[in-house]
Amino acid sequence: MNFPLLKLIHILSATLMIGTGFGSAFYLFFTYKKGNVSTVKDVLKLVILADTIFTTPSVFLQLVTGVLLTEMLGLTFGKWFWQVMGISFIVFVLWVRAAFIQLKLRKIIEAENEITEEFHRLMRIWFYLGVPSFLASMVIYYMMVFKVTF
Repeated sequence: MNFPLLKLIHILSATLMIGTGFGSAFYLFFTYKKGNVSTVKDVLKLVILADTIFTTPSVFLQLVTGVLLTEMLGLTFGKWFWQVMGISFIVFVLWVRAAFIQLKLRKIIEAENEITEEFHRLMRIWFYLGVPSFLASMVIYYMMVFKVTF
């Protein structure tokens, strides 16, 4: 595959991953704050669907295209590469944990048909996983554009 096409796929998948993740989190968080159970239930289902059809494939595309691009640029296994991979791993772990929390949230709200104390507790954890995940993703964007190391 040629470099410009691979770079375009990488940029588009990064944009889709961040945009879908941030947008979904935005809608779920502010819907939850309103406290309308049926709306929270509906938005939560859509967030899980968006993660399934947009975010998850984008995460894997990021890994594959990122490694191929670093190989083409001669950056594989250098300091920059390992820093990006390390931060990406942290983002991935936080994201997977948040995704499993979303599934628990859906199970709770479907079973109880109310926003329980457990639901509130899990939403706090979900939120506090999302903040560092999003900020770390922005660091990766910065590193991708400027090829800086820390």
